[in-house]
Amino acid sequence: MKQIQDERTLQAKNQIYSELMRILLYLVIISFYVKSLYFHMDLKQCLTEYIIMIFAPLYQMVRTRQMGVVLGTGRDSRRRALPLLLAVLLIGTLIYLGNAQASAEARGSSALLTMAIYLALFLVLQHIFSRMEEKRAKKLEDSFDEEENS
Repeated sequence: MKQIQDERTLQAKNQIYSELMRILLYLVIISFYVKSLYFHMDLKQCLTEYIIMIFAPLYQMVRTRQMGVVLGTGRDSRRRALPLLLAVLLIGTLIYLGNAQASAEARGSSALLTMAIYLALFLVLQHIFSRMEEKRAKKLEDSFDEEENS
């Protein structure tokens, strides 16, 4: 016999899964920082983390478009993401600076350059997609208003 699920239960379950996904993504980002900055591994050795960091936002973008919803656009969503971004940057900087046993060459520009490129691309793409999502949200809102008026 199939049990009917309450909407509150489904929302709570979805929220728990969402928080779990966010926590796992943060752990992957921290793992990438530790591997690249503390253990001086190159991108080939951190490829799994790098792929997950790239794939997760792309998957979210594709799924929101498929489902016809818009998640977190505008200044409010960027303001909420800023503390996380600063915390990740701080952790990376502390790991990099705390590794005094590494030679100057090992702490050279390759690890920082990789992180800087990723961060720059992330911020530029976040800005572009945020603008696109704002426009898409307006179009969806207008189409829903037209359906209600019809």
